[in-house]
Amino acid sequence: MNRDEKEAGKSIGLAWAASLVATALVTLLLSFWLQSASFMSGGSASMQKQALLAEMRVNLVRSVEKEKSAVLATTDEESRTYAEQSSAAAREVNRDLKTLESMVAKDGSGKEKELVDKFSKSWATVSAIDATLLETATENTNLKALNLSSTIGEELMRKIDGNLDKLTARVKPEWRKAQMEKTAEDAKLAIRNLVILQTHHVNAADEKAKKSIEETMQAEQKSIETALNKLNTMTGKKSKPYIREAKTEFSEFMRLNTEIVRLSTLNTNQTSAALSLGNKRKAEAECDRTLQALQKLAAGTP
Repeated sequence: MNRDEKEAGKSIGLAWAASLVATALVTLLLSFWLQSASFMSGGSASMQKQALLAEMRVNLVRSVEKEKSAVLATTDEESRTYAEQSSAAAREVNRDLKTLESMVAKDGSGKEKELVDKFSKSWATVSAIDATLLETATENTNLKALNLSSTIGEELMRKIDGNLDKLTARVKPEWRKAQMEKTAEDAKLAIRNLVILQTHHVNAADEKAKKSIEETMQAEQKSIETALNKLNTMTGKKSKPYIREAKTEFSEFMRLNTEIVRLSTLNTNQTSAALSLGNKRKAEAECDRTLQALQKLAAGTP
């Protein structure tokens, strides 16, 4: 993984570092509460309700934590595993919500009914967002594009460099050698610019920014093609295989660039990150606040 790829992952990862710690602590504390409440769950309806609400909060936090892990995961397999764990916890919340609705409909106060309805609406928002978020999180198209650039792309770049070096190594006279070396260096620099642009394209948040980068890519491509064609006309018969190889490798590089741009344009990592850090965070926080309010009512505390 190169420096740009590490920075791309870090920029997303840092946004959740504190949140993941917080959710882990909340899960631990709620689990302890749930264990103590479960001993009394056979008692009053109030205690049964409190135990149910505590379990809902635990599963809400688990669902959120596993969703964030799915977004942060660097492989499809890890993303799918975390996404399924998030969905499983969400199914537990749905199951308990039906039980809660039944209990409150039977003997709940007007305030409890109001809060349950409020939770249901916020939870519906979370579920709707998750339907898209968890699917996009498992596709990892931005990470796949970065991986192609840093592996196959950089290997092709090194091969082109090698052939251009061989092409100019034994050129005579010196003035001609200097001229060819300058043209070869222009081509090498433009290819390096393309590799950098690939990373910028992957990290670009919106379509307009990506399109602008694609225009710059096209300009660099033309510069490279012009340089390689110029070298081809300057090359003697014995050195023709080197320029031929360099042109073939550059064609492969541009086919790879097309695939990188395609994956980057799908933008699933950026999309899932935006969903997770945006409206979903607000809706899930509202869910937890509502469950806390219901717990206080069930416990008879102000």
